[in-house]
Amino acid sequence: MIADLISIVLQQTIRLFYLVLIVNVLLSWFVQSTPNMAVRDIYLWTSRIVDPLLDPIRRLLRPYASGMPFDISPLVLMMLLNFLGRIIR
Repeated sequence: MIADLISIVLQQTIRLFYLVLIVNVLLSWFVQSTPNMAVRDIYLWTSRIVDPLLDPIRRLLRPYASGMPFDISPLVLMMLLNFLGRIIR
């Protein structure tokens, strides 16, 4: 009973974090070119949530991604969150 409740809470937390990560990635494409402060504020808010998990992945990938024109760390984090969600179920 308690284990099921913990599992549900963890799954919902992963889903919410996944959603925040997607919003952060989408806004990162537009934040530099928009004068809209609401977009910038949302991006900064989501960055504070996702960057603590993205930064170690970025450091780990830096030697391999030196010539890449884009950051693949969100994709790696999405795969890890998906894997973790499957383990919890």
